[in-house]
Amino acid sequence: MDLVDSYQALCRGALLVAESAEDAYRLGALDRFLKPWIRERLDRLGSLLESCDTRRELAEDTRRLATTAAGYSHLRNELFSDVHHTRPEPPWRIVETGTFAIRAQSGVLLEQPTFVLRRLAAAADVPGAATWEFTVIDNPSDAGDTGTSFVAMISNGDHPGGVPVQVAKELETNRAWYQQLGHGFYALGITPFLPAIYDPDRHRK
Repeated sequence: MDLVDSYQALCRGALLVAESAEDAYRLGALDRFLKPWIRERLDRLGSLLESCDTRRELAEDTRRLATTAAGYSHLRNELFSDVHHTRPEPPWRIVETGTFAIRAQSGVLLEQPTFVLRRLAAAADVPGAATWEFTVIDNPSDAGDTGTSFVAMISNGDHPGGVPVQVAKELETNRAWYQQLGHGFYALGITPFLPAIYDPDRHRK
C-alpha cells in the first residue's frame, strides 16, 4: 500500500470513528450542527497530503486527523452524559477553539434547553463586525427541533473593557438566555460587553 492509499485509509478510519460515536451517543437536534462540522473538518484535513512535503509534516497531519476524530467522539460522549446522566451541572463544551461551543444542560429531572454558539462564515460579516449565531434548543433530544436562533454582532478592533455585542431585544429581555450567551463567549476566550446586563432597563426603552 503506497502513501496515498494509506492516507485515504486513515481518512476512512477517522470517518468511521465519527460515525461510530454518532451511533453510540445520539444527540438529536445537535446533529444539525455537529455532523456537517466534523465532515467538513475531516475533508479539510484529508486534503493536506497534497501539500505535505516532509516526514514531519506528514506526522503532524496524520496526528491531526486522528486526534480530531478521537476528540469528536469524546465530545459526543460528554454532551450525551451532560443531558442524560446525573452529575454536576455541565460547562460549555468547546467544539472548535474560539468559534464554536455548546452547553447541553441536564435533562434528568426536568427538561432544560441546550445552547449553541458559533461563529458564522466570514461572508456573513458586515463592515466593522463579525457575525455569530446563538441558538436555543428547547427539546435537544428531538432531531426535528430546529431551535430559536439569534444573530449576535461583535465589534471588531481593540476593546479593553470587553467586546461590544449587539443582539435583538427579544434575546436581551430573556435574561436566562442572554446570560448564557455571555457565558458562551467567555468559554470561547472572548470577553463580551453585553449592554443589557449593565443597563437592566435598556430593553424597555
